[in-house]
Amino acid sequence: MNAIANIPSSFNTNNRSATQRLLKQVKEQQQDFEWYPTTDEILDVIKSDIIKTYKVREIGHGDDPTRKYIKQSILDVGAGDGRALMKLTDGKRYAIEKSTVLQQSMDASIFLIGTDFHQQTLMDKKVNMVFCNPPYLEYEAWTCKIIRESNCEHAYFVIPHRWQTNTAIERTLKDRGANATRLKLLDFKDADRQARAIVDIIRVDFSSRSHEYYRDYRVEQNVDAFSLWFKNEFEPSKTESDISKKCTLEMDEEQVEKDQARTDLINQQGLVKSLEQFYNRDMTHLLETYKSLTSIDSGLLSEIGVAMKDVRELLRMKVSSLKEKYWKELFDNLEDITSRLTSTSRESLLGLMQDNMSIDFTAQNAFAVCIWVLKNCNNYFDSQLIEVFESIYSLESTKNYKSNDKTLVKDKWRYNCASEHSHYKLDYRVVCHGIGGLTDGSWRYSNSDCGLQQRSVDNINNILTISNNLGFLQNEQCPKAQSFKWERGEKNEFKYKDISTGDLEILMEVKFYLNGNVWIKFNQKFMQKFNVEFGRLKGWLRSAKEAAEETGYDIQSVESMFKSNIQLEVKNMPLMLGSAL
Repeated sequence: MNAIANIPSSFNTNNRSATQRLLKQVKEQQQDFEWYPTTDEILDVIKSDIIKTYKVREIGHGDDPTRKYIKQSILDVGAGDGRALMKLTDGKRYAIEKSTVLQQSMDASIFLIGTDFHQQTLMDKKVNMVFCNPPYLEYEAWTCKIIRESNCEHAYFVIPHRWQTNTAIERTLKDRGANATRLKLLDFKDADRQARAIVDIIRVDFSSRSHEYYRDYRVEQNVDAFSLWFKNEFEPSKTESDISKKCTLEMDEEQVEKDQARTDLINQQGLVKSLEQFYNRDMTHLLETYKSLTSIDSGLLSEIGVAMKDVRELLRMKVSSLKEKYWKELFDNLEDITSRLTSTSRESLLGLMQDNMSIDFTAQNAFAVCIWVLKNCNNYFDSQLIEVFESIYSLESTKNYKSNDKTLVKDKWRYNCASEHSHYKLDYRVVCHGIGGLTDGSWRYSNSDCGLQQRSVDNINNILTISNNLGFLQNEQCPKAQSFKWERGEKNEFKYKDISTGDLEILMEVKFYLNGNVWIKFNQKFMQKFNVEFGRLKGWLRSAKEAAEETGYDIQSVESMFKSNIQLEVKNMPLMLGSAL
């Protein structure tokens, strides 16, 4: 599987030739699990039905003012390269996909919540809709599982026309109190990957209520998926049971020995595989405990005041907590990656991950989630560099590019104010204003406690993060902003470790003043690299040669600076994840 590190992060899926190239890679990696990309014609039918069902009225803008934005969340089971999700919704996008090649080709906006469909539970994955174009030979099993377990309002399927006579699907629909509506009959004759199959596009409704009166709220399902599963798995016994035998909870009397065994196992197998084993053990123990409880005579449970609905809800909470516990431990061990994010980017990414801790914890899922983390981190690395650069912008510290000097300075008659900048760099000496400008009061010195406000601490640390990503190494010898004593008008020096010499060098000197102004004197090499990468990411500098001409920096130096902002690959993942590959 290590070969996937060489696969591009995204593919052009707008034409048949691109799909054929992707399909070739899938086959070469022996990961062709009957991937037949859903056609635009099929997706258009489904999208039109979604707009009608949810009464989507929001109108687009810009290049396409007639476009309607669909805000509802969708889970695509067997998502392929994610093209269906990209077309069907502008809201949250979730996927289950087994092929690592196809996982790599998905857009970064798609959150992969599972790999092997048969190992996933859908009951605790709450979305508005589920979409599935299942493998042709397994369509019955996939359709039944999705109908039985989905925690959603509607599900869309692309399945063989003969589904209407399938007794298993009919029975599952009845158990969920769901209704199926046939939208259209189509085929795959003109698809990117052709097939002779004749398919129905169907919509399954899990509620009889209309969205007309519940447009802003989730519509309740006729039969809750978790309640149905609980009823089937934990139906109380009607006969007497040995209460002392069935209801005794197993106690961890040898916790010290277990902890040592846990440490030994992690050292042998790596963190991911070990966590997977511990998770499976704990989940099995949890379910067996509840089965023991529900095997007690129902009349006796009633006499002692135990209601099955309370047991069901407690189990739901316990299962959710167990998943959250194991995902959190994995996330905590991604610090080598997340530490390269600024405070805003880190908060955004970790928030997204925490919102999706209902994913089943398997080694393959852990690897897929880490790939998603890499994709989003790489996006953040570029956007956060721009954000931090603009946060320290001030008119006094700004210099125009050489090609822009004549337009904005010499030809003042074209503008009301010559101070406007469109293509610029910053001097290595910067004055940030605490009020107004792009900083918008985010830099503050607090007189009441003779220190910095948290926002200012974050701003300084964000600059340190950017410097680290640009090669100005930050380590334990380089203190963060919160480690310093701050006095107004007194400078503090921040350092970095020079990789070539191993010496500590000054990265920047910072002073805060009571009027909200911040004075920063940067290392000139750092500011040059910062300027070059900012201009490149803004689209102003298209080559090292152009960057040297516009900024006035030496061409040889610029060549090493251009495209120097960090981008991570699979190989950058901690070694603990190797066992998941």
